Amino acid sequence: MTKFEKYHPILTPHYTFDWLTKSRVKDVWLLQQQANPAETMLMTADMINQTMRDIFHDQKLVWGITDRQTDQFIGSASLTALTTATPRLTVHLITAQATTAALTEIYTRLTAFATNELGVATLTVPLTPTDQLSTPILTKLGYQPDATQPLNVTLN
Repeated sequence: MTKFEKYHPILTPHYTFDWLTKSRVKDVWLLQQQANPAETMLMTADMINQTMRDIFHDQKLVWGITDRQTDQFIGSASLTALTTATPRLTVHLITAQATTAALTEIYTRLTAFATNELGVATLTVPLTPTDQLSTPILTKLGYQPDATQPLNVTLN
C-alpha cells in the first residue's frame, strides 16, 4: 500500500485539502465544538497530533479543507477503515460553509480519489440526521442508501 503521507495537498477548483497541522488550531477547535461543545483547545491539539500519527502510520487520511480564494478553513474530511471491507468517507464543514456547491465539489473529488487513487471498491458515508444537503449529492455520485444503517449511504 502507498504511504498515506504523500496524499497532500489535494486540490479542487475552489478548495485545498491539506493536513490539519496546516490549519490554525483555533479554526479546527471551532469546527470540533459544533459536534462537542465541551471540546477544549487542548483536546483539539491532542486530536490533531494523534491524527497526524495515524496518517504517518497509514491508518487513515484526514485533511483540513481550505477555501483557495480566501484561505479560510471551512472544515475537514477523512477516509478511514481503508484496510477493511467498509472504508468510510466523512466530511464535516463549518455550518455556514455547508452549501450544495461546496459539498458537491468536495464529495466528487474525494470519491474519485478513493476509487481511482486508492482502489477502494466500496465506500460508506455516514450522515447526520440533520444533513439535508448530502444525500441528493451522493445519490448523483452513485451512492445508495444502506438498508442496515439508515444514516449511511454506500458506493459499491
